[in-house]
Amino acid sequence: MNIKAGIQRRLRKFTKKVNHAFRVATSRWRKLPDFIIIGTQKGGTTSLFACLKQHPEVAMSRQKEAHFFNTHFEKGLIWYKRFFPFKNSKKIAGEVTPCYMYHPQAAERMKAILPNVKLIVMLRNPIDRAYSGYIMGREFGWDDTETFEAALEQEEHYKILKIKTLQDNPKYYSEAQDRLFYLERSKYYSQLKLWFKYFKREQFLFIKSENFFKNPKNELTKVYDFLSITRLYPEDLKPRNARNYDAILPETATQLDSYFKKENEQLIELLGEEFSWE
Repeated sequence: MNIKAGIQRRLRKFTKKVNHAFRVATSRWRKLPDFIIIGTQKGGTTSLFACLKQHPEVAMSRQKEAHFFNTHFEKGLIWYKRFFPFKNSKKIAGEVTPCYMYHPQAAERMKAILPNVKLIVMLRNPIDRAYSGYIMGREFGWDDTETFEAALEQEEHYKILKIKTLQDNPKYYSEAQDRLFYLERSKYYSQLKLWFKYFKREQFLFIKSENFFKNPKNELTKVYDFLSITRLYPEDLKPRNARNYDAILPETATQLDSYFKKENEQLIELLGEEFSWE
């Protein structure tokens, strides 16, 4: 039994290597994405990816997060295009990397390569998103602080280091910034302001995460119409990556409600009253 399992593992590994080599070799004949879900992290992007993957007119990237425009940009288009179908495919191609929205260089890079791409943004209550990000960080071993409150103090320390470093290197972006900046990543207006500098408003579709989980078909209808595909709803609409954890401390939530007040008011001015989390 163990010998058989070992052979199966080696076979899967070999098949994966062959498939990877084939995709790289055929990259020049593959298309680039027609749409990208750029954010936000912990906003339901995995669930939307699962829904779109079930649609017969959509070809989602081979793996959910390519991380091309933030982490792997220097690898070039040949590397990136291996995730997508051939150019003669009648399906529209898409990918999901929720870190794009927050990365300071992703919008400019994307504009240079995909000026007409359609962009989907899922936005969740910023406090809930920040807390969920912390839970994920603890689960994945990125964050070893004992409490969410301690993690926020740690973030403040890293922010001071970041400000000092940016004076010498304006393009500085740290691993701590990527993984441990829970509040900064929840400042949606500040992030979208940069994206609007490079892309037109009509290129965006904004989905409120809470609405998506409450009534997925209604929000999927918006997505399908935005992408100009048939309204065919998947049988499996269950949420992905849902976690159960203790509620945030009420006093912390109150403090963060005040912390995000101005940012949220600016977001409402930008996107409308729907994106209010009173």
